[in-house]
Amino acid sequence: MASGADDDSLIILDEPIVLKGDREFIELQLHEPNVYHILSAAQVIGKRPTTESVYESQMQLVKLVSGWPLQAVQDLPSSALDRAVAYVTSFQDAARRPEGADPDLSPSMTLIFEDGIEAVGRSFSTMTLREPKVKERRTAKAFEARGTAEGFLRAEISLVENVSGWPQAAILKMPISEFAKAADYLTGFFMRGPETGTN
Repeated sequence: MASGADDDSLIILDEPIVLKGDREFIELQLHEPNVYHILSAAQVIGKRPTTESVYESQMQLVKLVSGWPLQAVQDLPSSALDRAVAYVTSFQDAARRPEGADPDLSPSMTLIFEDGIEAVGRSFSTMTLREPKVKERRTAKAFEARGTAEGFLRAEISLVENVSGWPQAAILKMPISEFAKAADYLTGFFMRGPETGTN
C-alpha cells in the first residue's frame, strides 16, 4: 500500500476494491472534515460509547470525507482505515487547546475565512466572538446534559451559533479546525485556570 502524500491525504491501495457493478476504488482522497462530518460521526456513537460504536463512527467519518460508499470503506485494509482516521481527526486534535493550557480570555476573537462559507444564500467570511452570556451558556448546557458525544458537540455548535450570529447551516460547513478554535475560545470562559497563590 503506497501513499500519494506524506500526510496521508491520498492513500493508494495496492489492490482495488471492487463493488457490484464493477465499481472500483483504489485511491482514498481525504481532506479536512467540516463540522457536519464530525457531528454525523458523533451521532453514530449513540448514548454509550463502545469500542464497536466508536469504530463505526470512524468509518462514517472516513466515508463522509472521502465520498466512498460505506461498503468500500468496510473493505479497506485495516491499516489503511487507521491511517485515514488519524489524518481526518488530526485537524481537530491540532487546533484544540492543549490540556492544562490557559484559555484565551481576550474580550473578542475574530476568525477570517478567505474563501467564504456559502450557506442560506449568503457568503460568510468573518466570525466575531465574545464572552458568552448566561442565557447562551444555559442553552449549551441543555445539550451537554445529554451526556453524549453528539450532545457535547451540539453544545459547542449552539454556543458558536448564538454568540457569532451565524446560522447553523454556515457553522456546519466550517472547517473543523476553525470551529475548534471558536469553541475553545468560548468554553474557555467557563473553565477555571490553574490555581495561583496559597490557601
